[in-house]
Amino acid sequence: MELHPVDVLINIINIAILFILLRLILWRPINQFLAKRAARVNKQLEDAEKALLDAEAQKQEYIVSLEGLEARGRDMMRESRTKASEEAEQILAEAQEKARGMIGEARERIAQEKEQAIDNARREIAQLATDMASRILKREVMPEDNANAVEDFFRETR
Repeated sequence: MELHPVDVLINIINIAILFILLRLILWRPINQFLAKRAARVNKQLEDAEKALLDAEAQKQEYIVSLEGLEARGRDMMRESRTKASEEAEQILAEAQEKARGMIGEARERIAQEKEQAIDNARREIAQLATDMASRILKREVMPEDNANAVEDFFRETR
């Protein structure tokens, strides 16, 4: 294969004409397309940066809010413990007061039962004494005499 200078020159002229035509026809639309695309990409990058800044700001707000909620939760727990402690003390005081009342009632009941037992014992002793005296005397003693004698006896023993 031989290279002829005329063929080489024709090819160079064809390439130059093709270059000039393509530059005239396609250069402006391609540049416009690339400029629009670059603007679109830049706008998307700016939007992404704004979204990132907004997300950071929201994150800071959430952190502050979360810290506030944690503090509020701790305060609520502290208040609940204090209230529970106060209620427990109140319940304990009421229970102690109720127990004191029950003890007082029991003491009163015991005193009443003691008096009643003493009275019953006096009556039984009086009855036994009367029975013994009547056996000794072999006669019937009148209940009025018996009651007077018992009263005199207990007055003297006190």
